[in-house]
Amino acid sequence: MPVHPSATLPVLETARVRLRDHRADDLGAMRQVWGDAAGMRHLSTGVMDDSRIRHRLDEAVATATEVPRRHYQLAACLQGDDRPVGGIRLDVEDDVTGYSGVFTMARHLRGSGCAPEIGWLMLKLAFAELGLTRVWSMASLENTDAVRAITRFGFTPTGETERYFAEADVTMRLVTMEVTADTWRSMPVPATPGPA
Repeated sequence: MPVHPSATLPVLETARVRLRDHRADDLGAMRQVWGDAAGMRHLSTGVMDDSRIRHRLDEAVATATEVPRRHYQLAACLQGDDRPVGGIRLDVEDDVTGYSGVFTMARHLRGSGCAPEIGWLMLKLAFAELGLTRVWSMASLENTDAVRAITRFGFTPTGETERYFAEADVTMRLVTMEVTADTWRSMPVPATPGPA
């Protein structure tokens, strides 16, 4: 049965990473991620300058206080460090469906194994905390790293589409994907922090 989304973010962490709400003071850290031309070239937002990063953070802070909460723009941090090294978004579309997108991670962490854990935590939020039964996503067909990462989250391709994104002023050919709560529940659970 779907849960009415509250404004309070539950604890979302593994032994290596944790997700938290973005804050206004994340600008410097997110400049290293969202301002990275190589890392953002395949995303619908395109590379962001400080003004666009500030706008995105302001939006994240504002939507985090809405009740019922429908938008989760989350910072991904390594355990023991509160500085974001990436982010992921989950939008609640209705009582059963969510959309996840704008998954980003600092280039120096690619291949570290953190990406599947960030995806698993986002799906934990969607399925275990919010009671959704399906989450869908899209990725540029050219962004083979993202398609591979999203597949490791448990997503399976459902089709292809073409879409224009005004923010980046680009038309992209996209693969659409989805994952269900049952698939997520059958996935290995990442190690979580032990007692302090």
